[in-house]
Amino acid sequence: MSAKFNIIVFTKNVINLNWLLGVVQGRGLNPTINEIESVENWDFEDLQIHAYETDTVEIIGLLEAGRIISISGEINSIKFVVMLSKLENTYETRFSLDTKNIIYLDSDLLDELTQPIYDEVSKILLSPKMVNELLVSALGVEVIVDYYDDIHEMNLNSHNVVRWVFGIQKPRTNLSLKGYGQVSANIWDKVT
Repeated sequence: MSAKFNIIVFTKNVINLNWLLGVVQGRGLNPTINEIESVENWDFEDLQIHAYETDTVEIIGLLEAGRIISISGEINSIKFVVMLSKLENTYETRFSLDTKNIIYLDSDLLDELTQPIYDEVSKILLSPKMVNELLVSALGVEVIVDYYDDIHEMNLNSHNVVRWVFGIQKPRTNLSLKGYGQVSANIWDKVT
């Protein structure tokens, strides 16, 4: 079983999936959605299967009703899963990309192979369409992170984060991100 490259995004509003598909296609990739499911809770109770044509409005309705959405598919033969959920006023979008066919991405370091991917994802997260909705995002392999209003607490309770990308919620001081160095106004990378 291969590791998963994760992009975990916390936003004020749900990410427009049609926009996101357009961004991916604009970079020469061909995403296909194989399955859309929703469940009542993280115990995966009350599984429902939805049509591939499900739009963002319907997904928002499911999220507002407290359901958790799972979208699985492939991008150029690489498997991915997108999980969407809402907790109070925060939307969480978890992208997982299978590293089986992109082995160099199964790394907890930024290097000449992984840096361009992290930079491209960061550019999308900080794009005019996203930056005012983005609270914070964590990137890495097999990332574990939960949202907290306190960035320090979020960092201390996270695992395997290689890069933090901040939108409207930024750390107040360097002390807020122990183990990370600021590389730009909104980006902090793991110090190795």
